[in-house]
Amino acid sequence: MSRRVKRLHNFTCQICALAVSVGPDGKSYAEGAHIQELGGPDGGPDVDGNVLCLCPNCHVRLDRGALYLTDDLNVVERYSTELGANPVTLRTVGQHRVQQRFVRAHRRFWGVAEE
Repeated sequence: MSRRVKRLHNFTCQICALAVSVGPDGKSYAEGAHIQELGGPDGGPDVDGNVLCLCPNCHVRLDRGALYLTDDLNVVERYSTELGANPVTLRTVGQHRVQQRFVRAHRRFWGVAEE
């Protein structure tokens, strides 16, 4: 699932638009990040609507609750102003639909009030 999502986004971060170059052949590196973490009784499934294509920095920030998504897929920075004053909208493509139930589960997990 992760590989499919990364290919759909051309290995470019859906949040910061960074494509991490990893060699002379022009290949880029990205990580498949689950919005609602896998496993456990409250874990989410491994489906494309629960996976984002992120750079390593944005991935760890999402996983640690420093970033979260609103229902309209705006990215909110909780602990700093790294994303700047302008709101950032998650980059999307038609073949990959992020599901709101996973976005909401992520916010609940980190204690973020509902939108």
